[in-house]
Amino acid sequence: MQTLVLWKKRGKSPVRDSTKKLRALIVTPTRELAIQVKSHLCAVLSHTDITVAVVMGGVATQKQERLLRRGPDIVVGTPGRLWELIQQGNEHLSQTSSVKYLAIDETDRMVEQGHFQELTQLLELINSNETAKQHRQTFVFSATLTMVHSTPKRMQLKKKVAKMTPSWKISQLAKLIGVKPHRKVVDVTRKVGTAESLTESRINCTKDQKDLYLYYFLKRYPGRTLVFCNSIDCVRRLQNLFTLLQCHPQSLHASLQQKQRLKSLERFSKNPEALLLATDVAARGLDIPNIQHVIHYQVPRTAETYVHRSGRTARAQQEGLSVLLIDSSEVKKYRQLCATLNRATDLPPFPVDSSIMSQVKQRLDLACTVETMEHRMRKANANNDWFRKAAEEADILIDEDFLDPDEEREKSMKIAQEKRELQNNRKVLMKMLSTPFMTSDFSGKYPTQTGSLVTYSTGMNCDSNTDQESGNSNESLL
Repeated sequence: MQTLVLWKKRGKSPVRDSTKKLRALIVTPTRELAIQVKSHLCAVLSHTDITVAVVMGGVATQKQERLLRRGPDIVVGTPGRLWELIQQGNEHLSQTSSVKYLAIDETDRMVEQGHFQELTQLLELINSNETAKQHRQTFVFSATLTMVHSTPKRMQLKKKVAKMTPSWKISQLAKLIGVKPHRKVVDVTRKVGTAESLTESRINCTKDQKDLYLYYFLKRYPGRTLVFCNSIDCVRRLQNLFTLLQCHPQSLHASLQQKQRLKSLERFSKNPEALLLATDVAARGLDIPNIQHVIHYQVPRTAETYVHRSGRTARAQQEGLSVLLIDSSEVKKYRQLCATLNRATDLPPFPVDSSIMSQVKQRLDLACTVETMEHRMRKANANNDWFRKAAEEADILIDEDFLDPDEEREKSMKIAQEKRELQNNRKVLMKMLSTPFMTSDFSGKYPTQTGSLVTYSTGMNCDSNTDQESGNSNESLL
């Protein structure tokens, strides 16, 4: 890109001939990141005639084919859609093996075994032209490119297993991608993996208490908050629950349509106190300004994921907070995470204002009751609708004798009673939510790198070592 811009400034902008050459290809793991990269490129190239197009899933292929017919100089895309269009014989992408510049973002994630199979096929095609390969400039990017894991103990017993090092990892990636032997490695990461302006903390709790501490945090520390979950089911459950609690959550995961994903990101970006519930589709590369808090609802599966999740906050010299919610089944993963990140000591426990926990629990319990009742009624209605629809499609008339009048009357009365209970519980919940928490004198600010967690409490009943409500110890886990 920089070379293309220099050509333009020197009056040597590439001539637009009938072939309309593809000069640069940028590959990203997610659609949102592809859109973001394209947006940044367009801003940089606004005063040149260099053109950029984005190619990704979730958008009609016909629309993207029209964009490619214009012959953009730079194509940004996700592996799946790029490979799909290449297989369909797209004329502009047929030049892929001749591109002068190749960039692969979040490289370590992209080449993981079992992920992005299309990228392997794409790289084979790109590297099939040996002449072009020798003149190509290849860029690989990742915040965790030099991060390595300790070899498992079972593997250490085998004599031939060499210890993984950052240089070995980079050489393997370079070999796979086709980077030249005389490569330059620029490492601007810290030994501990995360940004210096990031405050990291943890809350030890049971699995059932995670909702409690998440709701406590959201009410106690309003701000733009990104909550990461390990599964789509978890995101959906939390969205239902925290919608009832009037936290107005947005969601982002792979099962959403692209339009919904973009709308969620837009709403999250515009509201300074927004809540986004996401899977790791939002962990890498996304640059959303002023995210103040990142909450790991579940301990991430790898240290790389933790670094990328936490990297959504504390960007551009701003401060940010990352909090891990750890239950007993996740302690082992947490220890492995700390070891990989060269942490000799535990993450400090996050202070909890125990004076309001009973109020938080009361609201959460009622919201859970309402959510359970709503789910049960939705399920019952769905079953009834399915029965009627199946009868209609089979052109079967339901015999009134088939239905026991007494049983049907009893069911109707039970449903009516549940509806009344549900309506009453909703009213009580709404009244609770409209009432402010009764709190002790409290500053309302979370501890950052400029203020120690130990000196955090000011006029507040703050338990930094032990959660007395639940009896869960926040003592060292290492």
